[in-house]
Amino acid sequence: MGEIYEHIKKKVAKPHLIIKNKKSILIAPLDWGLGHATRCIPIIQYLQKNGHDLTIAGNHATQTMLKKEFPTAEFIFIKGYNIKYPTNVGSFNRKILQQIPKIWWAIVREHFWLRDQLKKRSWDLLISDNRYGLHTKKIPSVFITHQLRVQTGSGKLADDLIQSILYRKINKFTHCWIPDEASNRINIAGLLSHPIKKPNRYKYIGLLSRLNNISSNEGSSILIVLSGPEPQRTILENILLQQLSDTQEKIIFVRGLPLASKEMTPQKNIQFKNYMDSVELEKAMEEAEIVVCRAGYSSIMDLLKLNKRAIIIPTPGQTEQEYLATHLNQLKLFVVQSQKSISLIDAFDLSRNSCPENNSFNFEGYKKALEDLGI
Repeated sequence: MGEIYEHIKKKVAKPHLIIKNKKSILIAPLDWGLGHATRCIPIIQYLQKNGHDLTIAGNHATQTMLKKEFPTAEFIFIKGYNIKYPTNVGSFNRKILQQIPKIWWAIVREHFWLRDQLKKRSWDLLISDNRYGLHTKKIPSVFITHQLRVQTGSGKLADDLIQSILYRKINKFTHCWIPDEASNRINIAGLLSHPIKKPNRYKYIGLLSRLNNISSNEGSSILIVLSGPEPQRTILENILLQQLSDTQEKIIFVRGLPLASKEMTPQKNIQFKNYMDSVELEKAMEEAEIVVCRAGYSSIMDLLKLNKRAIIIPTPGQTEQEYLATHLNQLKLFVVQSQKSISLIDAFDLSRNSCPENNSFNFEGYKKALEDLGI
């Protein structure tokens, strides 16, 4: 019996030995705003903590931001998609449609980039956050996305067509990780992440946030965090600064410009920062009474991690953010305002009268997903 027990114990212990093996891993987030990169931070931290060799691929903005978080990691350059948003909201769909050839070429280009890299490098795993071209049959690959059912704003036929095209790409990856709760009853991305038709080999990994789960103390300042492509980032910045000119609120204004070298001159009640790393942002959020930001998915997950009162302003014409804002408003999680009719003073009052619930969302699911891959 003793020999049988020892034999069984060795069999059971074997997977744990696999998990402890050192792996070489490529991580490549999309450059469409900073959200894809920031939500990869907890995954990178976990992998680095467990001693794996990491290579992070990104363009200049992505590298600048992530090097502040991971100064010892290896970085390699990969071209971004460089998507531009129109100044005129009414021309949003037309502007994006005009850029489809550029987007498609970027996907093709990054696929050939990966093929060239694999000729001179040896990775054990590839993790792509919304970069559709980074798939290969040579090594296991993970695709991270919450956009399984893109809301085009052009009707069901257009949504069906886009979903079909994207699934053909997603299904080339070994695994698809969805950063949301698995529950259809309470989830953050709604139909975006919970469509009727799912891709192959999908897994819900819970929410992703670079911030720690700290106590949500009531602060005294207003924290404004801007992000997203131009020119809408600058347009919102100008609108907010105009409305803040007469307020006595203490404002911390994070502009979301990691490449900018010169800070804006502080005003009587406004302190400006071009960018904050995770430690700085976490402290600023903890000390804030209310957070003002875009309806970007990564920003929303950060707010939920810290259980913060917030005012959400979707990027005009960006159908995903507009859908998310509507969904979150229905869940009564945040105050939602449109950019064209925003009134910050009224929004502050609405937010102060709201009472954010203590939601127990899962922020640790990615660890189990990695363990399932033997990492």
